[in-house]
Amino acid sequence: MHKKIISLLLVFALSMQTVFANEGDKIELSAPSAILMEFETGKVLFEKNAHEMLPPASVTKIMTILLTMEAIESGKIKYDDMVIGSERAKSMGGSTIFLDAGEALSVKDMIKGMVVASGNDACVEYR
Repeated sequence: MHKKIISLLLVFALSMQTVFANEGDKIELSAPSAILMEFETGKVLFEKNAHEMLPPASVTKIMTILLTMEAIESGKIKYDDMVIGSERAKSMGGSTIFLDAGEALSVKDMIKGMVVASGNDACVEYR
């Protein structure tokens, strides 16, 4: 179940880039690299510079969501557990959910912050 959610999130992340369909099977993608695989078989449906080494960008957030979902599934945490924002989280650059140090949000709301707003501050380790 979680693998399907992560697959959908990855497709969503790829779709955030501008895609133009040309004649035939050609796809022009503005992203520097991409790969789209069929979930059940692992067959590569589309790739562009799939083996080029690039910074992970949103893949890191997707992995954070996957680990969070696994922790929920295993009972380590619950959706309604509260997470307290830290100074480190507040100092994150890029896209954020504007989480203040000391502010409490539920795990469910943190997941929304990662998925909807691509919030870097919602992905930081909390102690």
